[in-house]
Parts: sequence; structure tokens; C-alpha cells
Amino acid sequence: MATSETPIKVLLVGTGALGSIYGWRLDVSGKAQVTAVCRSNYEAVKSSGFYISSLAFGDEVYRPHRVVRTVDEAVADGEVYDFVIVCTKALPNLVDNSDIIAPAVQNPHTIIMLIQNGIGIEDPYAARYPNNPIASTIAYLDSSQPSNGTIKHGIVTMLDMGLFSPKTASYDTSAVSARVAALSEVWKESGVPAMVSEDIQKSRWAKLIWNASFNTVSVVSGGNDSRQMLDSPECKALIHSLMTEVIKAGETITGSKLVYLGNQATADDIINTTDGLPKPVTPSMLMDFRAKRPMEHAVILRNPIELAKKHGVDVPHLETVYALLTMVEARYLSQPKL
Repeated sequence: MATSETPIKVLLVGTGALGSIYGWRLDVSGKAQVTAVCRSNYEAVKSSGFYISSLAFGDEVYRPHRVVRTVDEAVADGEVYDFVIVCTKALPNLVDNSDIIAPAVQNPHTIIMLIQNGIGIEDPYAARYPNNPIASTIAYLDSSQPSNGTIKHGIVTMLDMGLFSPKTASYDTSAVSARVAALSEVWKESGVPAMVSEDIQKSRWAKLIWNASFNTVSVVSGGNDSRQMLDSPECKALIHSLMTEVIKAGETITGSKLVYLGNQATADDIINTTDGLPKPVTPSMLMDFRAKRPMEHAVILRNPIELAKKHGVDVPHLETVYALLTMVEARYLSQPKL
């Protein structure tokens, strides 16, 4: 357990382009110690660390406090972590990743922090670990891992976090909230804008406005970045329709107005802001599509569609794009890898 004199003990699961940046900013603070679970990039990171090229923070070789292959290895010495931070992709249609962290979530003191996209990501973890608090966290980050252990990062690193289902919690929510806030302060001191939201599901739906539109259309349109999509009037209209459906569904489900990144409250606001960026955005789904990896369509489309239907909100454009996207993915995943 961390005190004012001892660092916060963090187990990081998922050390790709996202996890490596947030783990780095915690470790360099000196107020947290990060044990990084590396799988495909273990050899590269264990021997040489992460080479991070960041416009926001400069270039640096980041060596985590400890590098391990598995969660079992991370707790072999009996270590109890203050936080287990999960930065893997949310692919509940393919795998239940909640079981991966089981060896490190044996003590109710450990807070599970999920830094993942989408709606409904918390449910498998809440079911498996009813005695552990869950901090649901949204990341706004522009980074990539072009090769194992090499990370390219731009200027965006924002985090938005909050407790999952605090009204039905069996733990002391004020004490847990204070610990989550303390971790957010460590990030802020290391240059990461981090906030704690009282209604994190509202924030999740707000981010979904962009993810369920630009992300998905980038793939079903044949593989286009934000500039290419917005240069097509028909594609731009489709993005607008998708955003409008997400806003209507999200506001019905959460009972409050959705605002994206502080001040963007309409589809036109978000489209115009994206259109005005100095460089086109390559959505994460487009990166997965190009690499022929599974896409996060279950949490970005399927779960929101199901909730919208449950609340009586029609989302025909979302349903259409979901049908097309899953067919695109099924086709390339079924092809043998060269």
C-alpha cells in the first residue's frame, strides 16, 4: 500500500502505443513504480527499453521499473499492487481479457483501471472481481508502435477517469476516489492532462461520437483518413448521421447532454474541429484494418446499438455500418497470413 513516502505500485497490462506512454509518465514522476507486462515486445523492451519519440515530451529511452512476461511473474513474490492498469484492446467478441489479471487481483485494495475505448467494457471485470473498485478511464492519445519497443507520440495525452457504478459499490467510494485522484495528480505533474469525472459513462458516450463515426467509416469507405473522408460530401454526410445517432442515444441513456472534449456539443462542431486540424487523423480502426488485426467494433458499435434499442432509440446508420464492418473484418481475418 502506498503512503506519502512510498511510490504507488502499478501493474501495467498492455504495453503498446497507449500503455507505454501512460506507464512512462507515471514512472518518470518518481511517485509511482510501474511493472510492465510485455508479451510480443518482451525481448525488445527487456533488453533495450522503449524508445519513445514524443513531440510533447521529447525523445527518451524508457525502462520500466520492472519488465515481466506474465501477470503470474509479476506477483510471484507476493506483491500487492495499488493499481492494475489494463491498456489492451477491448475485444469481448473474441476474448474475455478480464481473466488475464486474475493473479494480481486477489486483494480488495487493488483498483482495476481500464484505459480502453467503448461502451460496456467494465462489465466482465465487474462480474469477475465484485470486491475490487474499477476506475473506468478514457484516453485521448496520438501514438503508434511501428515496431516492437519503438513508440511515436504526438502532443495529445489527455485522460478522463471515474469510478464504475459508484452508487452500488460495496467499498468506501470516498477513499477510492481519493486514491484515483492521487494517481491523476501524478500524471498531471508529469505533463498528462488528467481529470476525474463524476459521470464517466457520460464521458464515454461523448468520446463515442467520434469513434463510432470517423473510426468506423475510415474502414468501410475503403481505408481513408479524416481528410479523405471529409473531402467526400457523401462520406461527410454519413459521418454526420452517425454522430447524430450516437448523441441521441447517449443523451437518452445517460439523461444528460453530451459534450465532446470540453466544448463541442453538436456533430457540426466535432466535424469542423476535425476538419480544421493541421494534419489528417488516421483512426485506430484504420490502423487495425491496414495491419489486418481484429477491430473494437463490439464496444464501439454492437454494445451501443443494443443499449440504444433497449431505450427505444433507432440507430439505422450505426446498424448498417456495424454489418459492413464486421464483414470486412471477417474476410481478412479468415485469410491465411503470409
